[in-house]
Amino acid sequence: MSTQQIDSTTLDFLLKLRRAKQLDTLEIMTEALERKYPLASDQGAIALAWVLREKEIKTGTSSI
Repeated sequence: MSTQQIDSTTLDFLLKLRRAKQLDTLEIMTEALERKYPLASDQGAIALAWVLREKEIKTGTSSI
């Protein structure tokens, strides 16, 4: 997935989640973001960023 396909909100959340190096940390950080940003549009962007970061951690390659 290239950056042109990722909207700016999702990209912002993905960059925040990049600090997570393990899936456990990713889950904790994602839950914190979900509490901080309760809007439905933000929740969708957080979910997509989580999926992308999980894939990055498992494969060791960048999504963007």
